This record gives sequence, C-alpha cells and structure tokens, in this order.
Amino acid sequence: MKSSTSRLVSIALFGALATVLMWFPKFPLLPAAPFLSYDFSDVPVLIGTFSMGPVPGVLIVIVKNVLYFVTRSRSGLIGTFMNWSTTTVLILVAGIIYHYVRRDRWGALTGMLVGTGLMAIVGVILNIHVALPIWGIPTEQIIPLIQTAVLPFNLLRGLISTLVTMLLYRRTTDLMRRHFKLAS
Repeated sequence: MKSSTSRLVSIALFGALATVLMWFPKFPLLPAAPFLSYDFSDVPVLIGTFSMGPVPGVLIVIVKNVLYFVTRSRSGLIGTFMNWSTTTVLILVAGIIYHYVRRDRWGALTGMLVGTGLMAIVGVILNIHVALPIWGIPTEQIIPLIQTAVLPFNLLRGLISTLVTMLLYRRTTDLMRRHFKLAS
C-alpha cells in the first residue's frame, strides 16, 4: 500500500511541478513564431517517466495539462490537446525504450531523441489536420507554417528538454529512488 501511495503522490507532485513550469519561465524559440513558446514542463515529466515508467508518465502529462487548462491556458482546449498529445508521444517512446530496451543513460538519451523525432512528426500531422484548420489558418499558409514554425519548434523543444533532462538525470533519479523508493 505504501508503494502505491508513494507512486500516486509522486505522480501528483511531478504533475504539479510540470504545471508550474508551464506558467514560467516561457520564451519563444523562433522569432518568426513568437506564439510558440518553450517551457521546461517536459523535464519533470521525463524524469518522472524514467523513475516510475511510461504509464505513470502519461498520468503526469494528464495532471499537468488538466491543471494548466483550468488555471492559465491561453490557447484553450486545442492548445492543451496539442501539448498533451505531443508530450505523450515523447514520454511514451522515451519511457518504453528506457524501461524495456536499455535501462541506463544511453537508453534514456536514445528514448528522448527517438521520442523527439516522433513528437515532431505527430505535431506536424495534428497541426495540418486539427489545430491550424480549427484556428482558421488558410490552407495555402499551413505547409509554410509547418516548415518554418511547427516542425523546427517541436524539434528544438524536444532537444532542449532532452539536454536539460540529461543534465539532471542522475542526480534526480538517485534522489527519487532514495526518498520515494520508486522502481529502480
């Protein structure tokens, strides 16, 4: 019982931390697309996923996006959905590779890099077929916007989150294992 309680508390804490990191700091990665801003919220989600597994990682993403949507979302349901879907792809791929293929630093790095690539692809597909048409972007402007903003943004977002997670990886996972007795 203590283990499942600790896991639920950890999921809630990681989700809350990720939500706060969605609030600030935020900064645009591409001058041509200032409406696409980067935040560090994927970092605690990735660390939580590596500590607990892909399914708790998905739960952390759900907590993060629900809390953000009800507190500060400026992009509404569509923006929240886009963040949820792309982040879920990133952490599922990273978590599956780390937990089921190679459970070390290289497995984490490989998972995040492959996850970044797939996150960018899913971001492109969802922007073409869901977000941009709903936001009223004319069809002739969608592909140029994908090429100059959406694809580069998602690749940079994933790479920055990968770099920061790798810098914090060992220290935070060791701390998590000691204090929360999560799966090693």
